[in-house]
Amino acid sequence: MVQFDSNSNSAATIHHSKPADTFQLMLSESIHRFFTEYRSGSTDFSHFTSIFSRLLQNLPDPPLEFVWFYSAVTFHSTNKFNSPNPVSSSKDLFQLLVSCSTSCNACKRISVLAPVIYDLYPLVFDRKELKREVESLLDGIVSYISICCGMEDDGNDDLSSRFGDLLRVWMVDRVGMEGEKRDDLKVFFPLVSEESRKVIRGGCRVRYLAGVVMCQAVLLRLCLKFGYGIPKLELENDLHDCAVQMITGFRSFHFLDIFLRMLLEPVLPVTSPL
Repeated sequence: MVQFDSNSNSAATIHHSKPADTFQLMLSESIHRFFTEYRSGSTDFSHFTSIFSRLLQNLPDPPLEFVWFYSAVTFHSTNKFNSPNPVSSSKDLFQLLVSCSTSCNACKRISVLAPVIYDLYPLVFDRKELKREVESLLDGIVSYISICCGMEDDGNDDLSSRFGDLLRVWMVDRVGMEGEKRDDLKVFFPLVSEESRKVIRGGCRVRYLAGVVMCQAVLLRLCLKFGYGIPKLELENDLHDCAVQMITGFRSFHFLDIFLRMLLEPVLPVTSPL
């Protein structure tokens, strides 16, 4: 068993032992312990953030799952629901994920942004008064993704078996109906086709997940173009220009493949929001 001693140099020690096995064991035990503490009403997860912060600092290209776990427990610890403005909370999350992934390869930097899209999705469809603020934040996210797409990238890790558990860590505060069997992938990735979710469910690589994040960012950004009451022709031109700009900036085979396959579907996922 991995011991959680926040005063030790365990992160540096583990780095020089058996990385893959030890890290996966630590992650698995940390997730289990987090759920136990969260359900018991704990809001202090500093013992997790202390250890995983050192891990992120010591690893040259940390696994996406480690970046996510550290970011998720940090985000939950900040009591995001106490924020008077949910867009500010989403912006803080975006900045947190960016800062935690600075030593990661380009496709991983994009992939780690999935929780921000998940966080913004209900604001786009349920909080119309926040549309301008959400639009500004999404523009920043799209620009950041475009910058990452311009970087050299030789990484393409497999997602670990703990990926599904990490989705539940992010969604631990989302209460479903009693007895409801929730499709975690559909909730966390609402703007992609079921075909793409099946690929993720079957085990995919980080580069494919990056394509999923890009696709969701594009669709969410285009959704925000509606509802301003502008003339139809002007809206069509605006949507065209916006789509071309993003697609040109997102230089990724997986993004184009996912996006074009989705366009061939009889119904787009944005026509039936959760």
